Amino acid sequence: MLGLMGSTDSTTEVVLSVAARSDVAPPPQFPTGLRSGLTRVRRWVRAYLREADAGSGEAALALACTEFGVNPDVLRRRFGELDAGERARLGLAVAWASGLPWLTFIDPFASVPGHVRAGLRGRLADLAAAHGRGIVFTSNTLTDFTVAEAGVADIEKGELVSLGTLEQVVTEPRGSLPAELSRVNVYSGLARKGWLSIGHSAVKARTELDGKVFVTLGWRSALLSLDEHDPAFTSATVFEAVVIGLRDHGSCLQAKLSPVDTEMGLALDVDLADLAGVSGSESGFGVLHPSLGDSIAALRANVKVGTHVFVEVDTQALHAYSVE
Repeated sequence: MLGLMGSTDSTTEVVLSVAARSDVAPPPQFPTGLRSGLTRVRRWVRAYLREADAGSGEAALALACTEFGVNPDVLRRRFGELDAGERARLGLAVAWASGLPWLTFIDPFASVPGHVRAGLRGRLADLAAAHGRGIVFTSNTLTDFTVAEAGVADIEKGELVSLGTLEQVVTEPRGSLPAELSRVNVYSGLARKGWLSIGHSAVKARTELDGKVFVTLGWRSALLSLDEHDPAFTSATVFEAVVIGLRDHGSCLQAKLSPVDTEMGLALDVDLADLAGVSGSESGFGVLHPSLGDSIAALRANVKVGTHVFVEVDTQALHAYSVE
């Protein structure tokens, strides 16, 4: 099994290239457009199996539907009547019914509720292992890649930038999506004479590596304040940055920062607050940087796009690994 992560265009291109082989089932792609909801499911299933050049018949389709929990009534309906879970089950079933040794999918679990998603992932993996069939699929959700025990590939701008186990790809990310999934900023850096540097910034750390490296910094490995002389800062490497973006990410409020002086600071994403709560925090509920506000309301009032903040990076949290 191989899971592909990266930009949708890049991973889709790879899947379609793989699917061009004669022993590979094409990815099930449901009807789109204004009249797609009126398309009859049975007609689409027949067209897919013809495209896959599958020699399987009604018996194979019925068995596949049973394996993935597709209600026989689904085949008599129109696509506009199906929910996300029914569509996902149908897509897995028709690909399986092709009988081909390799199957391909483009984000097969998209929009499926969590409890259904987990069950379908597990069923697909178990069947593939039991029958010795290969699967290549795309996703942008970390948990989906748990089914791809054989490997995960990160595709960025049409290039393979990393290939390995899920742990390897997200622990030492070389692309934007695995960095996002592992909640870190990733930079290009240089290790020389015992020191690690990132670009021209003043943020440095000791290292035993030598040469070009990638460096990660977690979204919670920097301290922010509105006061340059905040007593919470413990090092001399404090730089000024401007908030250029705010977003929700899961249970967190997050800011995107750009350094005022690139000779001093780093561009980075940083968690501002965690609405799931912060265990053991002495500040307000969910607040990660007390100097920005002692409550979520104060934080939102004080920090907006364009706000200038001061940043101290925890250099002990920098993780460097070779580009090679």
